[in-house]
Amino acid sequence: MSMTATPAAGAGLYPGTLRAWAGRDRLLPLLTAALALAIFLFDSFSPMKIAVAVLYAIVILMSVGFLDRRGVLLVALGCGGLTIIGFLVGLRPTGFEPHLLRGIVSLSAILIATVLAQRSQATTEVLRDSERRWRGIFQSVGVAIWEEDFSRVRRLFEDLTRQGIPDLRRRLEDDHHLVERCIALVRIVDANDAAVRLVGAADTAQAIAGRARIFLPETVRTWRDLLIALAEGRPSFAGETALQTIGGERRSVLLTATFPADGVRSTGLLSAVDITERQALAEARAELAHVSRVVTLGELTASIAHEVKQPLAAIVTDAQACLRWLDRPVPALDEARACAGRIAGQANRADHVVQRLRDLTRKAEPERVPVDPSIVVDEVVELMRREIADHGVALQTRLSPGLPPVAGDRIQLQQVLINLVVNAIQAMAMAPRRELTIETGVGPAGEVMVEVQDSGIGLTLEEMPRLLTPFRTTKPGGMGLGLSICRSIVEAHGGRIRASRNADAGLTLHIALPADRGRA
Repeated sequence: MSMTATPAAGAGLYPGTLRAWAGRDRLLPLLTAALALAIFLFDSFSPMKIAVAVLYAIVILMSVGFLDRRGVLLVALGCGGLTIIGFLVGLRPTGFEPHLLRGIVSLSAILIATVLAQRSQATTEVLRDSERRWRGIFQSVGVAIWEEDFSRVRRLFEDLTRQGIPDLRRRLEDDHHLVERCIALVRIVDANDAAVRLVGAADTAQAIAGRARIFLPETVRTWRDLLIALAEGRPSFAGETALQTIGGERRSVLLTATFPADGVRSTGLLSAVDITERQALAEARAELAHVSRVVTLGELTASIAHEVKQPLAAIVTDAQACLRWLDRPVPALDEARACAGRIAGQANRADHVVQRLRDLTRKAEPERVPVDPSIVVDEVVELMRREIADHGVALQTRLSPGLPPVAGDRIQLQQVLINLVVNAIQAMAMAPRRELTIETGVGPAGEVMVEVQDSGIGLTLEEMPRLLTPFRTTKPGGMGLGLSICRSIVEAHGGRIRASRNADAGLTLHIALPADRGRA
């Protein structure tokens, strides 16, 4: 929905041990092989008493550039074999213990390099899998989505500020030509099939080329408000507007935009939900819940990246310490073993974070299985811990022991709790006291209760009845779908959700779910 467009670039992934040989320069594999041969010859026949074989770690790390995980493992095994052969060839009747120590240090370096390389490739594969999944969601979701590049508009805003125009809101409200210029600077990177259908185009190219034909005066006014939100640094925008199809049919839509964070990426998402007929919302409810989950995780990218990078950094630190313990004249095996144990623990921690993200982003039919509410709370707290800390929020959990399970979908219940925690954090952004409490227990009718209490700005008595209804929000740029989706999920589980005002400040969201007594 902008003036210009660029084709989306797609990169294919070639499976197999030598996937990078397709279209890549063969210089790196040749250099890697030559380095391995040089290390072997020097290690086997040089009179110098140094652990040259530790350089095989470089060979393993170089192989990451053109081999998959299985190929890197084979290279590591080969390097280990060459180290053993070099040890046997260079063995002398005297000086056996120093020679053995060098061999142990070299094999340890190869092992550590292999672990780090495998972990690095595993993380890369997760990111690639996420990208493929994102493209699949982008195309298959029943909501019209455009991927838009706002970078040139941001540069224009920066230029205007440097020219002495600090109030961009006033300028955009008064200058119609500036609004049109900004719209022209926003480039379409991609549009999904639902967007093509919404504007009545035959294909993506026609939808992009016919952009001028679908804009109405109402559309331009809404875009003016969207640009104001971008200029003020808001993360998102939502508003109702109208557009027309290429065939001239008027459509009422809910237009939402999520803007890219500075320094992270240049593209954001613009989506349009056709609300001409309200039943379209009911048909898209399941899709919206999934998109909401993915968008929420997208907003937590920095926190999630920290949760993955932290154990990886610990692995590197412990690996370096392990090398130092092993490189001593008398290797400190107990300390090295302790380092190896910590490496394994941190690797498992990173694996658990990645697995939780995979679960939350997968698209699958809802399940009805026994779910422990306390485990759901623990998993959400673990995932949100960094986000909570970054916003200066004090978290307290009060989990009742021995709660009966509930019959439900674990991922959907996690989505409900994540949405409530995110809303609570945002509600406390301007509050002098930021306290978040998550409590579980058993209600008077035997149902399982989960309560999320914040000390935020709260709501007025007039606003309370509309809190859980669609497209109602008190947050600037909010879409008003998060709590509505929570309500739909809870009610689909046979439960209920309500809100109450706290005596001092903030709100408490109460969730009641029927206990699965038959499996308790």
